[in-house]
Amino acid sequence: MRLNWNPSASASALHAAEAIHLHHWKLIDSRLADAIAPYAANLGAWIENVAQFQSPRFWYLLVGNAANLESNHDLAIAVLRKFGLNTSDERMSVQLSGLISDLEAAFNPIYPKLLEQLPLRARPLQEHWLGYGPGLLAHLGRLTHKSLLVDEARVVLLQPAMGGSGVAHMELNLVRTEAVLVNPMVELPEVVRLAWMLSQLNLELPTNSEHIGVHLIARLGPLAMLPATLAAAEVLELSRCNESMMELAIEQWHIPVPKDQDIHSLLVPALMDWWETYLQTRPAMGTAMQALAKMLALQ
Repeated sequence: MRLNWNPSASASALHAAEAIHLHHWKLIDSRLADAIAPYAANLGAWIENVAQFQSPRFWYLLVGNAANLESNHDLAIAVLRKFGLNTSDERMSVQLSGLISDLEAAFNPIYPKLLEQLPLRARPLQEHWLGYGPGLLAHLGRLTHKSLLVDEARVVLLQPAMGGSGVAHMELNLVRTEAVLVNPMVELPEVVRLAWMLSQLNLELPTNSEHIGVHLIARLGPLAMLPATLAAAEVLELSRCNESMMELAIEQWHIPVPKDQDIHSLLVPALMDWWETYLQTRPAMGTAMQALAKMLALQ
């Protein structure tokens, strides 16, 4: 798999805003939190008014596409269109682009040399990926299906907001990841987190998503590929595939948890049962994803 590494200040700002407004996560840099909080709140309120209960989807599209488009006006139009909203009335796109620009104006002075620093911060991860990445992907393909592995992908580098977090954007064939200098958790190296995100990129293929839809696949993907990634990492002695490690990954990697699913008593045991059944029966990934959605009562 060929990786193209690209820093993004705009995606970094929106990623941090999404973290504090949508997820209510605490940022590791209090200066950043104080600087962008009001602008994140304004943007979040606008999104909630427009997208309502689909606000997480809107944020997902906004942060992912920010790495592709330099113009905030173009970004606003693209996201509104992908979300299915009418873009003929320019008021919405002007409002959205203005809110993004306000956020960036608060974010950029905190990290004035961000685009120079992010490639430097990413070097340890790039070096570890050269050493372990091919092996992790090879074992992932063996444990699941080789068709899940893309030939090429973009890695969008972000200023660390939570000390190690990221998201796979299937429809854009990219992952966004915080460029942390060291492994925050020795038991869960960053190279394993990167492999976990990359393993999700082909899940939206029709063979995997035609019966449950790409939106549900986006919610299931981070959970479905977690046991497979930990199992691949265990082969290389980078981590372990057990319930305690899975719980740690969900918490430390900020993996969204289905509503009313306690991590310790419900979610992780269900994931482990699903993974063991998968290894025994080896169904098509689309069939396995349907089963996981049913186990987690997702629709």
